[in-house]
Amino acid sequence: MIYYLLLPVFSLLLIVFQTTVLDLFFLGKIGLEVSLILVVYAGFHLDIMKGGVLSLILGFFLDCVTGGVTGFFTFIYVAVFFLSKIVSLRIYAEGIAFIMCFTFICIFSEGIITVLIYKFICGADMSYNILRVFLPQALVAGVLSPAFFAIFERLEVLLNVEGRK
Repeated sequence: MIYYLLLPVFSLLLIVFQTTVLDLFFLGKIGLEVSLILVVYAGFHLDIMKGGVLSLILGFFLDCVTGGVTGFFTFIYVAVFFLSKIVSLRIYAEGIAFIMCFTFICIFSEGIITVLIYKFICGADMSYNILRVFLPQALVAGVLSPAFFAIFERLEVLLNVEGRK
């Protein structure tokens, strides 16, 4: 129960950290989507209820902060969670190379879907951003994803130890 009470607070802190501190760290050139890496991790390691609520809240807060197409990140994050959950049930998803490749594919797919949504709904051509922004963003996130998975695993162990007492 405490998980669901603390989830909005920590989700908002993660989104604020991602959109401010990490944007400053990379000098505004690319954004590191730690929240999407967390959604992929949730798909691999959490149950449907906890991971689904986590991805829904992260997507909602990112929608609120970015001000893009309403509900876009909520939909993408929930879809990535369920895709990750299905993949984790079918494939052994603990290898470093697999984590890197799958995270890269998810983040790059989000970028391509972003370009398509803005093209067909808003009429804005953002195709020049695919190679200049979304590919480097996906590469950096893919390379760093095993380190973030290790951090998330340690945090999950700490939370589970307190839950068992």
